[in-house]
Amino acid sequence: MSATEKGLVLKVGRFREADLWVRILTPSRGVFNGFAFGGSRSRRRFVGCLDPLSHVLFTIGTNKTGTYTVLEEGTLLHNFPELRRNPSQTGLAVNCVKFVEAVEIDPSDARPAYELLLETLHSLEKGGGCSDFTPWLFRAKLAFDMGYTPDFLSCGNCGRPLTGSDGHRFNVERGQVVCRTCLSDGKPLEGLARPISAGVLRALDWIQHSSPSDWCAVSMDAEVRRQAGQLIELFVAYHLGLSWEGGMYKKV
Repeated sequence: MSATEKGLVLKVGRFREADLWVRILTPSRGVFNGFAFGGSRSRRRFVGCLDPLSHVLFTIGTNKTGTYTVLEEGTLLHNFPELRRNPSQTGLAVNCVKFVEAVEIDPSDARPAYELLLETLHSLEKGGGCSDFTPWLFRAKLAFDMGYTPDFLSCGNCGRPLTGSDGHRFNVERGQVVCRTCLSDGKPLEGLARPISAGVLRALDWIQHSSPSDWCAVSMDAEVRRQAGQLIELFVAYHLGLSWEGGMYKKV
């Protein structure tokens, strides 16, 4: 039985003369591969649909034995032409796509990942995002949307609101901030922990509650950005098992 579903095309490859495999992210299935038989020559079923960074309404079925997914046809919803014309913006989008592929999004996390990536592409299409800022905001936001949601405004040990002063530490493994009062009690803080300033706490809390449309207007102190970026990379490496090395995401 066939069904229709919107999806974002992440990657496309050829496996026979006229046939293509397509990696797609949809809000109910997560990331999966579908086969578009005759897709490279189709002038009716897949017009303009089978390019990476395309938003498509697909009709999806299976082969007769149900062993693999077949893309029967597609209707192009948006292919982000302005984004494609700008190489730097395209690079930011591809970085985000690579992260989604590396995370291996399953159905339980599919909808927030799909919605975040789609909104990010629309934001980049409108000119939002700059340098390497957007990809690490995307990584952090996706991790938060998948359920890794630290409270950056309260102590994870005593529950008291964190003051505007520094001296706190962020426990990467537990995803908790421990205030300097609890630290001064002499209790050991187990696991990977890093100092965190009040400015970084506010920045991370903002990222957690932000959306891609907010990112183009953000201004962040260079040192706050550096510290926040380091903590995000540690958090993603520990909880999602990924690090960015040599232009790709690797398992850690």
